[in-house]
Amino acid sequence: MKHAWAVALALASVLLARGTAGADVVWVRFADHGDLEHAPAAQCRAAARATISARALERRARRGAAEPFANDLPVEPRYVSALTSRGFQVRVVSRWLNAASVEAAPERLAELAGLPFVSRIEPVERSRADSDLERATTEVVRAAAPRPASAAAAAAAGLDQPGDAAFYGASAAQNALIESDRLHARGLSGAGILVTMIDTGFRETHEVFDSLQVVARRDFVHGDTVVANEAGQDDAGQDYHGTETLSVVGAYEPGVLVGTAFRATFALAKVEVVTSETPVEMDWWQAAAEWADSLGADVISSSLGYTTFDAPFPSYTYGDMDGRTTVVTRAAAEAARRGIVVVTAQGNEGLTPWRYLIAPADADTVCAVGATDSTGRVAFFSSYGPSADGRVKPDVCAMGVSTTLASPASDVNLTLASGTSFSTPAVAGVAAMLLEAHPEWTPFDVLQALRATASQFAAPDTHFGYGLARAEAALAWTPSTVFAETVPGAAALVMVGPLPVMSGRSIAFWARAGTADGPASLGVFDARGRKVRELFAGSLRAGSERLFSWDGSDGGGARARAGVYFIRFEAPGVHLGRRLVLL
Repeated sequence: MKHAWAVALALASVLLARGTAGADVVWVRFADHGDLEHAPAAQCRAAARATISARALERRARRGAAEPFANDLPVEPRYVSALTSRGFQVRVVSRWLNAASVEAAPERLAELAGLPFVSRIEPVERSRADSDLERATTEVVRAAAPRPASAAAAAAAGLDQPGDAAFYGASAAQNALIESDRLHARGLSGAGILVTMIDTGFRETHEVFDSLQVVARRDFVHGDTVVANEAGQDDAGQDYHGTETLSVVGAYEPGVLVGTAFRATFALAKVEVVTSETPVEMDWWQAAAEWADSLGADVISSSLGYTTFDAPFPSYTYGDMDGRTTVVTRAAAEAARRGIVVVTAQGNEGLTPWRYLIAPADADTVCAVGATDSTGRVAFFSSYGPSADGRVKPDVCAMGVSTTLASPASDVNLTLASGTSFSTPAVAGVAAMLLEAHPEWTPFDVLQALRATASQFAAPDTHFGYGLARAEAALAWTPSTVFAETVPGAAALVMVGPLPVMSGRSIAFWARAGTADGPASLGVFDARGRKVRELFAGSLRAGSERLFSWDGSDGGGARARAGVYFIRFEAPGVHLGRRLVLL
Protein backbone atom coordinates (compact mmCIF):
# COMPACT_ATOMS: atom_id res chain seq x y z
CA MET A 1 0.00 0.00 0.00
CA LYS A 2 1.29 3.44 -0.91
CA HIS A 3 2.32 5.65 2.03
CA ALA A 4 0.21 8.76 2.60
CA TRP A 5 3.33 10.96 2.61
CA ALA A 6 4.24 9.76 -0.91
CA VAL A 7 0.79 10.68 -2.18
CA ALA A 8 1.01 14.08 -0.52
CA LEU A 9 4.45 14.71 -2.01
CA ALA A 10 3.23 13.84 -5.51
CA LEU A 11 0.22 16.09 -5.07
CA ALA A 12 2.31 18.96 -3.75
CA SER A 13 4.75 18.75 -6.66
CA VAL A 14 1.93 19.19 -9.14
CA LEU A 15 0.24 22.02 -7.24
CA LEU A 16 3.51 23.89 -6.78
CA ALA A 17 4.24 23.62 -10.47
CA ARG A 18 0.75 24.79 -11.34
CA GLY A 19 0.49 27.67 -8.90
CA THR A 20 -2.89 28.44 -7.44
CA ALA A 21 -4.80 27.18 -10.47
CA GLY A 22 -4.26 23.50 -9.69
CA ALA A 23 -3.79 20.92 -12.42
CA ASP A 24 -6.08 19.99 -15.25
CA VAL A 25 -3.64 17.79 -17.18
CA VAL A 26 -0.97 15.62 -15.55
CA TRP A 27 1.40 12.87 -16.53
CA VAL A 28 0.56 9.71 -14.63
CA ARG A 29 3.74 7.66 -14.33
CA PHE A 30 3.08 3.95 -13.92
CA ALA A 31 4.98 1.92 -11.35
CA ASP A 32 5.74 -1.03 -13.63
CA HIS A 33 4.75 -2.85 -16.82
CA GLY A 34 2.17 -5.12 -15.21
CA ASP A 35 2.31 -8.73 -16.37
CA LEU A 36 5.57 -8.13 -18.24
CA GLU A 37 7.40 -6.91 -15.15
CA HIS A 38 8.64 -10.39 -14.19
CA ALA A 39 8.23 -12.14 -17.53
CA PRO A 40 11.18 -13.95 -19.16
CA ALA A 41 13.51 -11.72 -21.17
CA ALA A 42 12.50 -13.38 -24.44
CA GLN A 43 8.84 -12.61 -23.79
CA CYS A 44 9.65 -8.98 -22.98
CA ARG A 45 11.69 -8.61 -26.18
CA ALA A 46 8.84 -10.08 -28.19
CA ALA A 47 6.34 -7.73 -26.57
CA ALA A 48 8.56 -4.73 -27.26
CA ARG A 49 9.15 -5.75 -30.87
CA ALA A 50 5.40 -6.11 -31.36
CA THR A 51 5.04 -2.37 -30.75
CA ILE A 52 7.50 -1.53 -33.55
CA SER A 53 6.65 -1.60 -37.25
CA ALA A 54 8.70 -3.61 -39.73
CA ARG A 55 10.01 -0.41 -41.30
CA ALA A 56 11.00 0.96 -37.90
CA LEU A 57 12.78 -2.28 -36.99
CA GLU A 58 14.65 -2.18 -40.28
CA ARG A 59 15.67 1.44 -39.72
CA ARG A 60 16.86 0.72 -36.20
CA ALA A 61 18.88 -2.31 -37.30
CA ARG A 62 20.52 -0.32 -40.09
CA ARG A 63 21.47 2.49 -37.72
CA GLY A 64 22.80 0.55 -34.77
CA ALA A 65 19.71 0.10 -32.57
CA ALA A 66 18.62 -3.41 -33.50
CA GLU A 67 17.39 -4.58 -30.09
CA PRO A 68 14.32 -2.96 -28.51
CA PHE A 69 14.89 -0.61 -25.62
CA ALA A 70 13.35 -1.19 -22.20
CA ASN A 71 11.00 1.74 -22.75
CA ASP A 72 9.67 0.15 -25.95
CA LEU A 73 7.63 -2.17 -23.74
CA PRO A 74 3.90 -1.49 -24.05
CA VAL A 75 2.05 0.24 -21.26
CA GLU A 76 -0.02 -2.22 -19.20
CA PRO A 77 -3.52 -1.84 -20.73
CA ARG A 78 -5.27 -2.62 -17.43
CA TYR A 79 -3.76 0.51 -15.92
CA VAL A 80 -5.16 2.69 -18.69
CA SER A 81 -8.55 0.97 -18.41
CA ALA A 82 -8.56 1.55 -14.67
CA LEU A 83 -8.08 5.29 -15.23
CA THR A 84 -10.88 5.56 -17.76
CA SER A 85 -13.24 3.46 -15.65
CA ARG A 86 -12.78 5.97 -12.82
CA GLY A 87 -13.84 8.79 -15.13
CA PHE A 88 -10.41 10.23 -15.91
CA GLN A 89 -9.96 11.29 -19.53
CA VAL A 90 -6.77 9.78 -20.98
CA ARG A 91 -5.26 11.99 -23.67
CA VAL A 92 -1.95 10.34 -24.60
CA VAL A 93 -0.41 6.99 -23.68
CA SER A 94 3.40 6.96 -23.89
CA ARG A 95 5.52 3.84 -24.08
CA TRP A 96 8.71 5.86 -23.80
CA LEU A 97 7.60 7.40 -20.50
CA ASN A 98 5.53 4.40 -19.31
CA ALA A 99 2.89 6.99 -18.58
CA ALA A 100 -0.39 8.53 -19.66
CA SER A 101 -1.38 12.18 -19.75
CA VAL A 102 -4.71 12.54 -17.99
CA GLU A 103 -7.23 15.31 -17.45
CA ALA A 104 -8.09 15.46 -13.76
CA ALA A 105 -9.98 17.95 -11.64
CA PRO A 106 -7.76 19.45 -8.90
CA GLU A 107 -9.81 17.83 -6.15
CA ARG A 108 -9.12 14.37 -7.64
CA LEU A 109 -5.33 14.63 -7.85
CA ALA A 110 -4.82 12.92 -4.49
CA GLU A 111 -7.04 10.03 -5.62
CA LEU A 112 -5.03 9.74 -8.83
CA ALA A 113 -1.66 9.83 -7.08
CA GLY A 114 -2.81 7.22 -4.56
CA LEU A 115 -3.67 4.50 -7.07
CA PRO A 116 -1.51 1.42 -6.39
CA PHE A 117 -0.14 1.20 -9.94
CA VAL A 118 0.84 4.90 -10.10
CA SER A 119 4.39 5.81 -9.08
CA ARG A 120 3.94 9.59 -9.31
CA ILE A 121 2.09 12.36 -11.09
CA GLU A 122 3.69 15.37 -12.78
CA PRO A 123 2.28 18.47 -14.47
CA VAL A 124 2.11 18.51 -18.25
CA GLU A 125 4.02 21.60 -19.27
CA ARG A 126 2.08 24.21 -21.20
CA SER A 127 3.55 26.82 -23.46
CA ARG A 128 3.32 28.84 -26.62
CA ALA A 129 5.39 28.04 -29.68
CA ASP A 130 8.15 30.31 -30.91
CA SER A 131 6.38 31.30 -34.14
CA ASP A 132 5.07 34.87 -33.80
CA LEU A 133 7.93 36.33 -35.84
CA GLU A 134 7.18 34.25 -38.91
CA ARG A 135 3.48 35.13 -39.11
CA ALA A 136 4.14 38.80 -38.43
CA THR A 137 6.46 39.16 -41.43
CA THR A 138 4.51 37.10 -43.97
CA GLU A 139 3.35 38.77 -47.19
CA VAL A 140 2.24 37.59 -50.62
CA VAL A 141 4.92 38.39 -53.18
CA ARG A 142 3.90 36.78 -56.47
CA ALA A 143 1.62 34.31 -58.17
CA ALA A 144 2.82 30.93 -59.33
CA ALA A 145 4.05 30.86 -62.92
CA PRO A 146 2.11 28.79 -65.46
CA ARG A 147 3.42 25.28 -65.91
CA PRO A 148 5.14 24.26 -69.17
CA ALA A 149 2.72 22.64 -71.59
CA SER A 150 5.06 19.72 -72.35
CA ALA A 151 8.31 18.06 -71.41
CA ALA A 152 9.91 19.72 -74.41
CA ALA A 153 8.73 23.13 -73.26
CA ALA A 154 10.10 22.45 -69.78
CA ALA A 155 13.47 21.47 -71.24
CA ALA A 156 13.52 24.55 -73.44
CA ALA A 157 12.88 26.72 -70.40
CA GLY A 158 15.63 24.97 -68.43
CA LEU A 159 13.17 23.73 -65.84
CA ASP A 160 14.00 20.03 -66.10
CA GLN A 161 17.57 20.23 -64.80
CA PRO A 162 17.94 20.01 -61.01
CA GLY A 163 20.89 22.12 -60.02
CA ASP A 164 20.19 24.92 -62.51
CA ALA A 165 18.88 28.16 -61.03
CA ALA A 166 15.88 28.19 -63.39
CA PHE A 167 14.70 24.86 -61.97
CA TYR A 168 14.13 26.44 -58.54
CA GLY A 169 12.31 29.62 -59.49
CA ALA A 170 11.86 31.79 -56.41
CA SER A 171 13.56 29.19 -54.17
CA ALA A 172 16.93 29.29 -55.96
CA ALA A 173 18.75 31.32 -53.30
CA GLN A 174 17.65 29.24 -50.31
CA ASN A 175 18.67 26.00 -52.03
CA ALA A 176 21.99 27.32 -53.32
CA LEU A 177 23.08 28.80 -49.99
CA ILE A 178 23.31 25.37 -48.33
CA GLU A 179 24.28 23.47 -51.51
CA SER A 180 21.12 21.37 -51.66
CA ASP A 181 20.96 22.21 -55.37
CA ARG A 182 24.33 20.50 -55.82
CA LEU A 183 22.97 17.31 -54.28
CA HIS A 184 19.95 17.52 -56.59
CA ALA A 185 22.33 17.79 -59.53
CA ARG A 186 23.92 14.53 -58.35
CA GLY A 187 20.53 12.81 -58.51
CA LEU A 188 19.60 13.04 -54.82
CA SER A 189 16.17 14.27 -53.76
CA GLY A 190 15.25 12.37 -50.56
CA ALA A 191 13.71 9.45 -52.46
CA GLY A 192 12.90 6.52 -50.17
CA ILE A 193 13.30 8.62 -47.00
CA LEU A 194 10.35 9.18 -44.67
CA VAL A 195 10.24 12.65 -43.12
CA THR A 196 7.79 13.37 -40.29
CA MET A 197 6.76 17.01 -40.00
CA ILE A 198 5.64 17.98 -36.48
CA ASP A 199 3.82 21.30 -36.71
CA THR A 200 0.54 23.23 -36.37
CA GLY A 201 -1.38 21.71 -39.28
CA PHE A 202 -1.07 21.41 -43.05
CA ARG A 203 -3.02 22.59 -46.10
CA GLU A 204 -2.02 20.34 -48.98
CA THR A 205 -4.07 21.87 -51.81
CA HIS A 206 -1.38 24.27 -53.05
CA GLU A 207 -0.03 23.54 -56.54
CA VAL A 208 3.49 22.97 -55.25
CA PHE A 209 2.18 19.92 -53.34
CA ASP A 210 0.56 18.22 -56.35
CA SER A 211 3.20 15.45 -56.33
CA LEU A 212 3.68 15.36 -52.55
CA GLN A 213 3.76 11.80 -51.20
CA VAL A 214 2.03 11.63 -47.81
CA VAL A 215 1.83 8.19 -46.20
CA ALA A 216 0.24 9.12 -42.86
CA ARG A 217 -1.56 12.00 -41.16
CA ARG A 218 -2.44 12.46 -37.50
CA ASP A 219 -4.14 15.27 -35.61
CA PHE A 220 -3.00 14.79 -32.01
CA VAL A 221 -4.98 17.81 -30.82
CA HIS A 222 -8.39 16.41 -31.79
CA GLY A 223 -7.60 12.71 -32.11
CA ASP A 224 -8.29 12.20 -35.80
CA THR A 225 -6.43 12.04 -39.13
CA VAL A 226 -7.37 15.47 -40.51
CA VAL A 227 -4.36 17.81 -40.41
CA ALA A 228 -5.94 20.71 -42.33
CA ASN A 229 -8.24 23.22 -40.66
CA GLU A 230 -11.69 21.93 -39.78
CA ALA A 231 -14.55 24.40 -39.52
CA GLY A 232 -15.79 24.91 -35.99
CA GLN A 233 -12.80 23.07 -34.54
CA ASP A 234 -9.61 24.92 -35.48
CA ASP A 235 -8.64 28.55 -35.12
CA ALA A 236 -8.16 30.70 -38.20
CA GLY A 237 -4.65 30.23 -39.51
CA GLN A 238 -4.10 27.01 -37.58
CA ASP A 239 -2.54 25.27 -40.58
CA TYR A 240 -0.55 28.25 -41.90
CA HIS A 241 2.75 27.59 -40.17
CA GLY A 242 2.90 23.88 -41.01
CA THR A 243 1.98 24.52 -44.63
CA GLU A 244 4.84 26.98 -44.95
CA THR A 245 7.45 24.73 -43.34
CA LEU A 246 6.32 21.76 -45.44
CA SER A 247 6.88 23.75 -48.63
CA VAL A 248 10.53 24.42 -47.75
CA VAL A 249 11.32 20.71 -47.83
CA GLY A 250 8.58 19.10 -49.92
CA ALA A 251 7.46 21.58 -52.61
CA TYR A 252 7.91 20.56 -56.23
CA GLU A 253 6.93 22.89 -59.03
CA PRO A 254 9.96 23.43 -61.29
CA GLY A 255 10.42 27.05 -62.21
CA VAL A 256 8.33 28.15 -59.23
CA LEU A 257 9.27 26.52 -55.92
CA VAL A 258 11.32 23.39 -55.16
CA GLY A 259 11.99 21.97 -51.69
CA THR A 260 15.25 20.53 -50.47
CA ALA A 261 13.94 16.91 -50.42
CA PHE A 262 11.17 17.06 -53.00
CA ARG A 263 11.03 13.27 -53.60
CA ALA A 264 10.89 12.25 -49.93
CA THR A 265 7.73 10.75 -48.47
CA PHE A 266 6.06 12.52 -45.59
CA ALA A 267 4.05 11.90 -42.44
CA LEU A 268 2.20 14.96 -41.11
CA ALA A 269 1.62 15.45 -37.38
CA LYS A 270 -0.58 18.27 -36.08
CA VAL A 271 0.29 19.00 -32.47
CA GLU A 272 -0.51 22.59 -31.63
CA VAL A 273 -3.19 25.20 -31.03
CA VAL A 274 -1.90 28.50 -32.40
CA THR A 275 -3.81 31.12 -30.44
CA SER A 276 -1.58 32.58 -27.77
CA GLU A 277 -4.25 32.54 -25.07
CA THR A 278 -4.71 28.79 -25.49
CA PRO A 279 -2.02 26.74 -23.75
CA VAL A 280 -0.08 24.31 -25.90
CA GLU A 281 0.66 21.05 -24.17
CA MET A 282 3.84 19.22 -24.97
CA ASP A 283 2.39 15.75 -24.54
CA TRP A 284 1.22 16.03 -28.17
CA TRP A 285 4.82 16.54 -29.31
CA GLN A 286 5.87 13.50 -27.27
CA ALA A 287 3.09 11.43 -28.83
CA ALA A 288 4.01 12.60 -32.34
CA ALA A 289 7.63 11.56 -31.84
CA GLU A 290 6.54 8.06 -30.78
CA TRP A 291 4.19 7.94 -33.76
CA ALA A 292 7.05 8.90 -36.08
CA ASP A 293 9.13 6.06 -34.67
CA SER A 294 6.28 3.60 -35.10
CA LEU A 295 5.96 4.56 -38.76
CA GLY A 296 9.65 4.00 -39.37
CA ALA A 297 10.47 7.67 -39.96
CA ASP A 298 14.04 8.52 -40.90
CA VAL A 299 13.88 12.25 -40.16
CA ILE A 300 11.77 14.45 -37.87
CA SER A 301 11.52 18.12 -38.80
CA SER A 302 9.97 20.33 -36.13
CA SER A 303 9.79 24.11 -36.24
CA LEU A 304 8.18 24.40 -32.82
CA GLY A 305 9.81 25.20 -29.52
CA TYR A 306 8.83 25.78 -25.93
CA THR A 307 9.96 28.19 -23.24
CA THR A 308 7.24 30.57 -22.03
CA PHE A 309 4.13 29.26 -20.33
CA ASP A 310 0.71 30.84 -20.05
CA ALA A 311 -0.04 32.43 -16.66
CA PRO A 312 -0.27 31.37 -13.93
CA PHE A 313 2.03 28.48 -14.78
CA PRO A 314 5.77 29.00 -14.13
CA SER A 315 7.94 29.20 -17.22
CA TYR A 316 11.16 27.40 -17.95
CA THR A 317 14.45 29.05 -17.16
CA TYR A 318 17.61 29.03 -19.25
CA GLY A 319 18.99 26.50 -16.76
CA ASP A 320 16.32 24.05 -17.93
CA MET A 321 17.79 24.10 -21.47
CA ASP A 322 20.30 21.44 -20.41
CA GLY A 323 19.37 18.58 -22.74
CA ARG A 324 17.52 16.48 -20.19
CA THR A 325 14.73 18.47 -18.51
CA THR A 326 11.75 19.19 -20.77
CA VAL A 327 9.38 16.53 -22.06
CA VAL A 328 10.01 17.46 -25.69
CA THR A 329 13.79 17.44 -25.20
CA ARG A 330 13.68 13.94 -23.74
CA ALA A 331 11.34 12.80 -26.51
CA ALA A 332 13.67 14.18 -29.18
CA ALA A 333 16.61 12.38 -27.59
CA GLU A 334 14.65 9.11 -27.48
CA ALA A 335 13.80 9.46 -31.16
CA ALA A 336 17.46 9.99 -32.05
CA ARG A 337 18.41 6.98 -29.94
CA ARG A 338 16.14 4.91 -32.18
CA GLY A 339 17.86 6.00 -35.38
CA ILE A 340 15.80 9.07 -36.32
CA VAL A 341 17.57 12.27 -37.33
CA VAL A 342 15.80 15.05 -35.42
CA VAL A 343 16.11 18.57 -36.88
CA THR A 344 14.57 21.37 -34.83
CA ALA A 345 14.46 25.17 -34.68
CA GLN A 346 16.97 27.07 -32.55
CA GLY A 347 14.38 29.79 -31.92
CA ASN A 348 13.71 33.45 -32.73
CA GLU A 349 14.62 34.91 -29.36
CA GLY A 350 17.85 36.72 -30.26
CA LEU A 351 16.56 40.18 -29.36
CA THR A 352 14.14 39.18 -26.61
CA PRO A 353 14.86 39.08 -22.88
CA TRP A 354 15.02 35.27 -23.13
CA ARG A 355 17.69 35.43 -25.90
CA TYR A 356 18.59 31.74 -25.78
CA LEU A 357 17.61 28.54 -27.57
CA ILE A 358 14.25 26.84 -27.11
CA ALA A 359 13.38 23.23 -26.26
CA PRO A 360 13.94 20.71 -27.82
CA ALA A 361 16.91 22.41 -29.53
CA ASP A 362 18.87 21.80 -26.32
CA ALA A 363 18.92 18.00 -26.79
CA ASP A 364 22.48 16.84 -27.36
CA THR A 365 21.60 14.42 -30.18
CA VAL A 366 19.42 16.72 -32.33
CA CYS A 367 20.41 19.21 -35.00
CA ALA A 368 19.39 22.69 -33.85
CA VAL A 369 19.18 25.12 -36.78
CA GLY A 370 19.72 28.86 -36.71
CA ALA A 371 18.79 31.36 -39.42
CA THR A 372 20.79 33.48 -41.86
CA ASP A 373 19.98 35.92 -44.64
CA SER A 374 20.62 35.16 -48.31
CA THR A 375 24.30 36.11 -47.97
CA GLY A 376 24.91 33.67 -45.15
CA ARG A 377 25.03 36.30 -42.41
CA VAL A 378 23.41 35.14 -39.17
CA ALA A 379 20.00 36.72 -38.54
CA PHE A 380 19.62 39.19 -35.69
CA PHE A 381 16.60 37.29 -34.33
CA SER A 382 18.19 33.82 -34.35
CA SER A 383 18.47 32.54 -30.77
CA TYR A 384 21.82 32.26 -29.08
CA GLY A 385 23.51 29.27 -27.52
CA PRO A 386 25.09 27.56 -25.84
CA SER A 387 22.90 25.01 -24.12
CA ALA A 388 22.74 25.46 -20.35
CA ASP A 389 25.35 22.73 -19.91
CA GLY A 390 27.79 24.46 -22.26
CA ARG A 391 27.35 22.68 -25.61
CA VAL A 392 27.61 24.54 -28.91
CA LYS A 393 24.17 25.51 -30.20
CA PRO A 394 22.95 26.07 -32.86
CA ASP A 395 24.57 23.18 -34.67
CA VAL A 396 24.27 24.70 -38.16
CA CYS A 397 22.40 27.51 -39.92
CA ALA A 398 20.47 27.93 -43.17
CA MET A 399 18.52 30.69 -44.88
CA GLY A 400 15.68 31.91 -42.68
CA VAL A 401 15.36 35.58 -43.69
CA SER A 402 12.80 36.30 -46.42
CA THR A 403 12.50 32.63 -47.28
CA THR A 404 10.14 31.91 -50.17
CA LEU A 405 7.26 29.60 -49.24
CA ALA A 406 3.92 28.34 -50.48
CA SER A 407 1.24 30.78 -49.38
CA PRO A 408 -1.03 29.02 -46.89
CA ALA A 409 -3.93 31.27 -47.90
CA SER A 410 -3.84 30.40 -51.61
CA ASP A 411 -3.43 27.46 -53.95
CA VAL A 412 -1.07 29.34 -56.30
CA ASN A 413 0.61 32.26 -54.54
CA LEU A 414 4.00 32.35 -52.88
CA THR A 415 4.93 34.24 -49.75
CA LEU A 416 7.98 35.50 -47.89
CA ALA A 417 8.61 34.91 -44.20
CA SER A 418 11.49 34.89 -41.72
CA GLY A 419 12.39 32.68 -38.79
CA THR A 420 14.35 29.61 -37.79
CA SER A 421 11.10 27.78 -38.56
CA PHE A 422 12.09 27.96 -42.23
CA SER A 423 15.82 27.30 -41.99
CA THR A 424 14.96 24.10 -40.08
CA PRO A 425 13.09 22.14 -42.79
CA ALA A 426 15.74 23.19 -45.32
CA VAL A 427 18.36 21.35 -43.25
CA ALA A 428 15.95 18.46 -42.62
CA GLY A 429 15.81 18.01 -46.39
CA VAL A 430 19.58 17.92 -46.56
CA ALA A 431 19.58 15.27 -43.82
CA ALA A 432 17.11 13.23 -45.87
CA MET A 433 19.43 13.35 -48.89
CA LEU A 434 22.44 12.38 -46.77
CA LEU A 435 20.51 9.31 -45.60
CA GLU A 436 19.44 8.58 -49.17
CA ALA A 437 23.11 8.49 -50.16
CA HIS A 438 24.36 6.88 -46.93
CA PRO A 439 21.50 4.74 -45.56
CA GLU A 440 23.80 3.22 -42.95
CA TRP A 441 24.62 6.56 -41.31
CA THR A 442 23.38 6.99 -37.76
CA PRO A 443 21.81 10.23 -36.50
CA PHE A 444 25.17 10.98 -34.88
CA ASP A 445 26.91 10.52 -38.25
CA VAL A 446 24.49 12.89 -39.97
CA LEU A 447 24.85 15.46 -37.20
CA GLN A 448 28.62 15.26 -37.30
CA ALA A 449 28.70 15.45 -41.09
CA LEU A 450 26.71 18.67 -40.94
CA ARG A 451 28.80 20.14 -38.14
CA ALA A 452 32.24 19.12 -39.37
CA THR A 453 31.70 20.51 -42.88
CA ALA A 454 29.87 23.71 -41.88
CA SER A 455 31.41 27.07 -42.72
CA GLN A 456 33.07 27.77 -39.36
CA PHE A 457 33.62 24.34 -37.88
CA ALA A 458 37.06 25.26 -36.54
CA ALA A 459 35.77 28.23 -34.55
CA PRO A 460 32.11 27.75 -33.53
CA ASP A 461 30.38 30.51 -31.61
CA THR A 462 27.18 31.06 -29.68
CA HIS A 463 25.17 32.69 -32.48
CA PHE A 464 26.28 31.01 -35.73
CA GLY A 465 27.16 27.65 -34.13
CA TYR A 466 29.38 25.63 -36.48
CA GLY A 467 28.23 27.86 -39.32
CA LEU A 468 26.30 27.57 -42.54
CA ALA A 469 25.37 24.02 -43.55
CA ARG A 470 27.15 22.84 -46.71
CA ALA A 471 25.34 19.85 -48.18
CA GLU A 472 27.86 18.83 -50.83
CA ALA A 473 30.70 18.88 -48.33
CA ALA A 474 28.60 16.90 -45.83
CA LEU A 475 27.89 14.28 -48.51
CA ALA A 476 31.63 13.67 -48.89
CA TRP A 477 32.30 13.53 -45.14
CA THR A 478 33.76 10.33 -43.71
CA PRO A 479 32.57 9.13 -40.28
CA SER A 480 35.09 10.02 -37.63
CA THR A 481 37.86 7.58 -36.80
CA VAL A 482 39.29 9.59 -33.91
CA PHE A 483 38.44 6.82 -31.43
CA ALA A 484 39.60 3.97 -33.68
CA GLU A 485 42.70 3.23 -31.59
CA THR A 486 41.04 3.57 -28.19
CA VAL A 487 39.53 0.74 -26.18
CA PRO A 488 35.88 0.33 -27.32
CA GLY A 489 33.51 1.72 -24.72
CA ALA A 490 36.27 3.25 -22.61
CA ALA A 491 36.50 6.94 -21.83
CA ALA A 492 38.77 8.88 -24.17
CA LEU A 493 40.03 12.37 -24.93
CA VAL A 494 41.46 12.78 -28.44
CA MET A 495 42.97 15.85 -30.09
CA VAL A 496 42.03 16.30 -33.74
CA GLY A 497 44.37 19.24 -34.38
CA PRO A 498 45.76 21.42 -35.52
CA LEU A 499 48.77 21.30 -33.19
CA PRO A 500 50.39 23.45 -32.02
CA VAL A 501 47.57 25.96 -31.63
CA MET A 502 48.49 29.01 -33.67
CA SER A 503 47.48 32.56 -32.79
CA GLY A 504 43.97 33.29 -34.02
CA ARG A 505 43.09 29.64 -34.60
CA SER A 506 41.20 26.98 -32.62
CA ILE A 507 41.87 23.39 -31.70
CA ALA A 508 39.18 20.73 -31.80
CA PHE A 509 39.06 17.59 -29.69
CA TRP A 510 36.68 14.78 -28.83
CA ALA A 511 35.72 13.54 -25.39
CA ARG A 512 33.95 10.25 -24.74
CA ALA A 513 32.35 9.50 -21.39
CA GLY A 514 32.95 6.24 -19.57
CA THR A 515 30.54 3.54 -18.47
CA ALA A 516 28.51 5.59 -15.98
CA ASP A 517 26.20 8.59 -16.18
CA GLY A 518 27.09 11.53 -14.01
CA PRO A 519 28.68 14.95 -13.60
CA ALA A 520 31.55 15.83 -15.89
CA SER A 521 33.83 18.76 -16.57
CA LEU A 522 36.30 19.80 -19.21
CA GLY A 523 38.76 22.62 -18.68
CA VAL A 524 41.96 24.24 -19.87
CA PHE A 525 44.74 24.63 -17.29
CA ASP A 526 48.14 26.29 -17.48
CA ALA A 527 51.44 24.65 -16.56
CA ARG A 528 51.00 25.69 -12.90
CA GLY A 529 47.59 24.00 -12.65
CA ARG A 530 45.51 27.20 -12.74
CA LYS A 531 42.22 26.99 -14.64
CA VAL A 532 42.32 29.21 -17.69
CA ARG A 533 38.97 28.32 -19.24
CA GLU A 534 36.06 26.06 -18.36
CA LEU A 535 34.74 24.49 -21.55
CA PHE A 536 32.09 22.23 -20.08
CA ALA A 537 30.47 21.54 -16.71
CA GLY A 538 27.36 19.42 -16.56
CA SER A 539 26.16 15.84 -16.83
CA LEU A 540 27.13 13.27 -19.46
CA ARG A 541 25.43 10.01 -20.34
CA ALA A 542 27.54 6.85 -20.30
CA GLY A 543 29.33 6.36 -23.62
CA SER A 544 28.27 9.71 -25.05
CA GLU A 545 30.67 11.51 -27.38
CA ARG A 546 31.12 15.27 -27.58
CA LEU A 547 33.07 17.57 -29.87
CA PHE A 548 34.71 20.59 -28.22
CA SER A 549 37.03 23.37 -29.30
CA TRP A 550 39.24 25.97 -27.65
CA ASP A 551 40.02 29.26 -29.34
CA GLY A 552 43.01 30.10 -27.16
CA SER A 553 41.16 32.61 -24.99
CA ASP A 554 40.64 32.71 -21.24
CA GLY A 555 37.34 32.94 -19.39
CA GLY A 556 37.16 36.70 -19.96
CA GLY A 557 37.65 36.40 -23.69
CA ALA A 558 41.26 37.67 -23.66
CA ARG A 559 43.93 35.85 -25.63
CA ALA A 560 45.88 33.45 -23.38
CA ARG A 561 49.66 33.79 -23.34
CA ALA A 562 51.80 31.52 -25.46
CA GLY A 563 52.94 28.44 -23.57
CA VAL A 564 52.08 24.91 -22.48
CA TYR A 565 48.49 24.10 -21.50
CA PHE A 566 46.58 21.00 -20.46
CA ILE A 567 43.04 19.86 -21.31
CA ARG A 568 41.57 18.01 -18.34
CA PHE A 569 38.48 15.79 -18.70
CA GLU A 570 36.79 14.44 -15.57
CA ALA A 571 33.70 12.25 -15.29
CA PRO A 572 32.66 9.31 -13.05
CA GLY A 573 35.74 7.11 -12.92
CA VAL A 574 37.48 9.25 -15.55
CA HIS A 575 40.54 11.50 -15.17
CA LEU A 576 42.13 12.23 -18.53
CA GLY A 577 44.47 14.95 -19.70
CA ARG A 578 46.16 16.09 -22.91
CA ARG A 579 49.05 18.51 -23.38
CA LEU A 580 49.10 21.22 -26.03
CA VAL A 581 51.25 24.19 -26.99
CA LEU A 582 49.78 27.62 -27.70
CA LEU A 583 51.92 29.82 -29.96
